[in-house]
Amino acid sequence: MSEAKSEDQHLEKTIDALENSIKNESATGSSTAITSWIKTLSDHKGFQTIVHDLEKLKEAIADKDGKKVYTLLEKLGNETVKAAEKAEGGENKAITKLGKTLLKGSKLVEKLVGKDEK
Repeated sequence: MSEAKSEDQHLEKTIDALENSIKNESATGSSTAITSWIKTLSDHKGFQTIVHDLEKLKEAIADKDGKKVYTLLEKLGNETVKAAEKAEGGENKAITKLGKTLLKGSKLVEKLVGKDEK
């Protein structure tokens, strides 16, 4: 039971960090949350793609590569929303909120740096 509570707290802290980073246009809180999620998901089967994208996101933030940041946030947001569909109980609401927050972050970063025209 305490493991489920811990995961809920982890989700809430991540959502709060992302929302505050978006409001403050800062990556500091997000970087800590990203590191925490990399550690959490590394031990779970089926999350290697998300872990890899989180590592790339952390690098893009450190490099201040806004275009990579918003592309990765959008990809991670979509992957997270999909993962929420498979979650059980109340977790799916929190995971969906996390995914939507990631997508919101991608839109903000995209506005700040401009859309990458290919």
